[in-house]
Amino acid sequence: MQDSLFKRPSGALPLETVQSVSKIVDYIRRIISQNKILAGLRVRGEVSGLTRHASGRVYFDLKEGNDILKCVAWASDATNLPPFKDGDEIIAGGDYGTFSQRSQYQLFVKAVELSGIGLLYAQFEALKKRFREEGLFEPDRKRPLPGFPLRVAVVSARGKGAEDFLQTIARRAPFISIEFIETRVQGDGAEIDIAEAIDKASRLDVDVTILTRGGGSYEDLFPFNREPVVRAIVRSKHPVLSAVGHAEDVHLSDFVADYTCETPSNAAQYFGQIADRFMSRIERARTRIAHGARIAVGNWAQRFDHAREGLSRSLRERIRDREQLVARLEKRLDAATPQRRLTERRERLARLEFAFRQAGTAAVRNAHQRFDLLRARFEGVNPEAPLSRGYAIVTFEGRAVRDASSVPDGARIDAKVQRGRLQARVEKKVLDG
Repeated sequence: MQDSLFKRPSGALPLETVQSVSKIVDYIRRIISQNKILAGLRVRGEVSGLTRHASGRVYFDLKEGNDILKCVAWASDATNLPPFKDGDEIIAGGDYGTFSQRSQYQLFVKAVELSGIGLLYAQFEALKKRFREEGLFEPDRKRPLPGFPLRVAVVSARGKGAEDFLQTIARRAPFISIEFIETRVQGDGAEIDIAEAIDKASRLDVDVTILTRGGGSYEDLFPFNREPVVRAIVRSKHPVLSAVGHAEDVHLSDFVADYTCETPSNAAQYFGQIADRFMSRIERARTRIAHGARIAVGNWAQRFDHAREGLSRSLRERIRDREQLVARLEKRLDAATPQRRLTERRERLARLEFAFRQAGTAAVRNAHQRFDLLRARFEGVNPEAPLSRGYAIVTFEGRAVRDASSVPDGARIDAKVQRGRLQARVEKKVLDG
């Protein structure tokens, strides 16, 4: 083949004859332009130095390692070429020739086919256009994420990225239950596996489906741009959060998902922030309850004091009235009845007075018992009441600690007791069970 590539064209110059520059240049041009094998060859390479001239001509180089092939597309041919840019891999075809003014050979490009990432990007743009026309990117099609999710499905592959995500969720939002659905996330046919995993998540009793994986090359991440994945997200029973790759990566899964985070770590932090917000709400509610309980107990104590004072005053007045009545009756009896009847009346009045005093004492005792009952009920809802019995409220980074595993060794914690606070460092954790 090498001999045929350099086969002397017809009308070749005598090799021993001294020739002019023009004839030598023309000879080289004919060697290249008339070679039949070159005429049928297309070339694959990376675009570099792309320049679009005002006349419509396009100049660029095709590179492979240190080798470069100069290329030019005339304006009439350039209008029919697909868009491409520096760094794209393309397959170019056309006529091979020379540029005599610079003593260089070049390819006069007539056709370009995208290859590698360039081809994938063209597919990305075509799918993006079609899905946009279907309305799949419209905000009103998307569903809001629940304000306080308790169960989530995670669709991803096992690995460091997924483990970091799960550990962050466990630390920042331990109340969330995780259903992990393992799947391939790269390679031929990975989009089918991902779509099937999303469909499996739709059949679970969860609040949110999280589609995630760590970073990678454009080719590795491309399954998240494929139609099966997009369709699975759209038909998902639950809202879908997409968190794929790095911050600069953009995928069609992001466009159709109900919510998007730039990275898996950002998605984990998103759920951690939900936990922080609700813990703050719980703390504020606890403070309001304690304050309300103190006010209610104070109000009931004042009402009891007022009632007891009024009852005592009423009893004193009624006893005084009875004493005055007895005195008047005694005077009347002294004047109108014998001494025996007077004595009987006095004894009867004494018994009535004693019974009345007992009734008053019982009313006061019942009022005391009712007040003690009400005070015990209000003390029962006071969140700080256990502190007086030697208990403490332990917090880590401003949040109440309910699970020893949620606090790392060496961490600084605060313990609120009945009088003041204690600061400590975790030396050892003992887990129940």
